[in-house]
Amino acid sequence: MGFRDNWAQATPYLCFCVFTFACGDLIFGIDTSSFGSLQALPSWLNTFGTLQDGKLVLTTYQKAICNSVVFIGRLVGTTTFEPVVERIGFKKLILIIACLQIIAIIVELTARKWQVFTIGRVLAYMAVGYIENTVPTYSSEVAPPALRGFCSGLLTPVITLSSVWGAGMCQAYAKETRKIGWMVPVGVQMIPATMILFLVPFTVESPRWLLARGHREQAIKNLKRLRPKKDVQAGLCEAEIEALENAIEYDKSINTGRWVDLFRGTYLRRTVFCGLLFWFYQTTGNSFYNAYGPSFFVSVGLGTKSFTYATIVQLVGAIGSFIAIMITDITGRRPLIITGAALLILWNCLIAGLGSSSVRTTTSNNMVVASFILMLFSTKISWATHCFLVGSELGGTRMRRKIIMVGTSVDVFSSWLVSFTTPYIMNKPYGGIGGKIGYVFGGMAAISLVFAILFVPELKGRGLEEVDELFERRHWGWEYSSIKTSGYGAAIAQLENGKEVNAKDIALGLHKDDYADGKGEIEHVEGGGRR
Repeated sequence: MGFRDNWAQATPYLCFCVFTFACGDLIFGIDTSSFGSLQALPSWLNTFGTLQDGKLVLTTYQKAICNSVVFIGRLVGTTTFEPVVERIGFKKLILIIACLQIIAIIVELTARKWQVFTIGRVLAYMAVGYIENTVPTYSSEVAPPALRGFCSGLLTPVITLSSVWGAGMCQAYAKETRKIGWMVPVGVQMIPATMILFLVPFTVESPRWLLARGHREQAIKNLKRLRPKKDVQAGLCEAEIEALENAIEYDKSINTGRWVDLFRGTYLRRTVFCGLLFWFYQTTGNSFYNAYGPSFFVSVGLGTKSFTYATIVQLVGAIGSFIAIMITDITGRRPLIITGAALLILWNCLIAGLGSSSVRTTTSNNMVVASFILMLFSTKISWATHCFLVGSELGGTRMRRKIIMVGTSVDVFSSWLVSFTTPYIMNKPYGGIGGKIGYVFGGMAAISLVFAILFVPELKGRGLEEVDELFERRHWGWEYSSIKTSGYGAAIAQLENGKEVNAKDIALGLHKDDYADGKGEIEHVEGGGRR
């Protein structure tokens, strides 16, 4: 399917639902990016700082606590996502997230001690932990396969743009010494939470979640609101629900969907893949920029321009994210991941070699700045966007939410690990290697390139229920796009893409083994139609 065919599956209401849930991504981006700038504001230090040598500062101990314990909240959010969403659904969970964020901001705004402010940030990070699971998973479940790359991948560019918003709010109050200087940047974080509270009641619950809970009629009703009118009039929504029901019943009959299944059979491989997707997201350059980029801009004398360059880096990253989600359903996931991983090796090593040199020239400094910009661009078109996208696809019929939960938990751990260890490796009297740490990230990027080439599966255009069949046998990453699927998964993929499927095939409920015997008629191959 081409670009025009893909977007023919979009409806205004589908876009409304996806973009409303994406308001959660605004919370994610603003909250996680603003504190780095917030803790340097004179107004914030006047309230929470400690007097040292006649100046109010945040001590090393305070920095360590403020920047590390918040990950506890985020980990709670990621690890409890699956059981919570299974019980209450996506709509109620996103509303709880908004309320949690508002409570967190109130705690921060009323705090008079840095410890209380940190408690507020822990609550906010719990909301972030839920968001990074809820938003891409919901989007993947309501979107047709042809648009899943855009809908699920939307999380990354929205986070990146909201990071610019958060940092920009702090920059606007960089010279303000009164409390308003930090209270405004903190208070604006209520805006996306308020938008969620007002808009989410007008969205629909995931039809797949409803069907798994036995609410068939409501699932059909919701699906009809999401799909194009021509599909509704052709009866494809009822057929899709019937195929989904059969897929769920078959999966229950073979007793999958339990926690122990994450670590055995075909799910073990998928769990490992999902964890590695998020591991490479944090260890191939994204966290390197966060740790070293802004300080480098200051160290080479950019002064007041350092914020401008930092903003440019984030904006270019946002452009990379938008490019990725717009073309990933056309080019596929693998080409973008492989290209980005290869480029990350180059940019990390350039930064390490030129940035750590004892002799710095204007030309070399400009090259390093350009490398940082291109590094973030490469990260966004590859791991940053596709870890959430592919991670939300890998679980198949009943394990999607569990597997993405594992991936985001790895994300939290690896983010904390890189943030905690990087200063010790870079700075004296510990490692003291400075910018040469780029070689470490460059080496990790090289490993990620090997993983991408050999193992990352191509899931462009596949239905979520097809994934179980794709992983029943071991394949190299490049082989997935040519694998033919049959049975429920193939039928659902065709129906989601607006293709008619013989009702007899759905009613028979044939699994691929039946098709191997020549009893069925539906086959689906990536990029193709019904055969």
